[in-house]
Amino acid sequence: MSKADNSPAHDPQFRTHAGLADHGPVTSLQPETTQEPNPERSKAAKVMTEAAGLLRGPLRVFPLLLKLGSDKLRLSFQARHLYAYASTLVPTETALRSTIGWIHAARRPDGGIAAYYSLLTGYSESYPEVTGYIVPTLYDFARFATDQSSRAIAEQATRWLVSLQMPSGAFPGGLHGDNARPSVFNTGQILFGLVRGFAETGDANLLNHAAAAGDWLDKVQGQDGAWAGVNAYRGSPHTYYSMVSWALAQLARGAKDDRYSRTAERNLDWILAHFQPSGWIDGINLREHPTYLHFIAYAIQGVLECGVLLQRDDAVRAASRSAWVLLRKFESHKHLLGAYEPDFSRGLRFTCLTGNAQMSCVWLRLFDVTKDLRYLNAGLKMNELVKRLLPRHGRRGVMGGVAGSFPAWGAYQPLRYISWGCKFLADALMLEERLVHEFEAASCGS
Repeated sequence: MSKADNSPAHDPQFRTHAGLADHGPVTSLQPETTQEPNPERSKAAKVMTEAAGLLRGPLRVFPLLLKLGSDKLRLSFQARHLYAYASTLVPTETALRSTIGWIHAARRPDGGIAAYYSLLTGYSESYPEVTGYIVPTLYDFARFATDQSSRAIAEQATRWLVSLQMPSGAFPGGLHGDNARPSVFNTGQILFGLVRGFAETGDANLLNHAAAAGDWLDKVQGQDGAWAGVNAYRGSPHTYYSMVSWALAQLARGAKDDRYSRTAERNLDWILAHFQPSGWIDGINLREHPTYLHFIAYAIQGVLECGVLLQRDDAVRAASRSAWVLLRKFESHKHLLGAYEPDFSRGLRFTCLTGNAQMSCVWLRLFDVTKDLRYLNAGLKMNELVKRLLPRHGRRGVMGGVAGSFPAWGAYQPLRYISWGCKFLADALMLEERLVHEFEAASCGS
């Protein structure tokens, strides 16, 4: 496996084959550096490496052709109105079990979860960041389905993550085995797994490791509340690091230590200053890359969940304003664009399935908080859209996987099934199951 950057696997450190995209791991992650890479040389190298993957694994040729053909047909014949998702064609529990099955199959021998399965090169190495926030999803499913195997995988993954922690308390970026520097974002996402592992097992050692990560995040935070410099992607501050603040807010509750809440609130205040009246969020800072829906949803979800945990009504209002803008676009156009330009004025016409699943999580949580049925309606329809795009058959690495893009050659993570997409879809489907059950029970009791 080639080198990885210490930004998130789905940060724009991946270049794609020429002409398809600027973002997504086609072959590998690029090491973070203060010197800008040569984009054309990077693209050419990745094209050659990915193409060589088919030579090493010729059995992947048929699944690749099948995926390209099926997406082309679906584009030609899919329904063009939102009412197409008003009825359930794929049972939610069936889709959920299939997606969790993909995550189980993506477990690597070291106990981590692969970043992706490529139709060209197969599985990647374990990815610590994504493994970190998949741990809570596995525990949630273990409770939902009384599934001890998911719990066992979560516990093994947590033990593996602990073994990667640096003396400073930070966690490295990149795929496992890379000589990466400490990463703010990766440390934050792994923190989710450590905090949940402590809550589930009562293992004080996990809480100690989580506290060390939280202490490091507090130490390297800027005076303005942002994280920048050598430990941040491309050295810039990012509003989607709201996901780090959410993890710190969870740590504050689990450790009963308000220091971590204060660190989270400083970052939250900095982020809220970047929310615009239009609902747009400045400061995502993907540099030369498009602002993918995945990162917009990151920013919204992190702010929303921080607002709930820290009892910040201003944060909940800001998140709901941005979420409402995207809800109306979904209602009007039957889809969300895969990437947007400022003020949501226009964007790239493909589907970022991970971003869709994240927005479903946001809308369903807003229904949970506000009881506004419009959010529930949008979340259910979005889940139906994504469920219908899950492969129901195919080889290991394909069946039950969430593709980076629809169609498969779209700009985000082309020709790959990605583990974080599966994580967010599983979260959305479990939210759907809980909220629909509660809503129906309340309706019957009224």
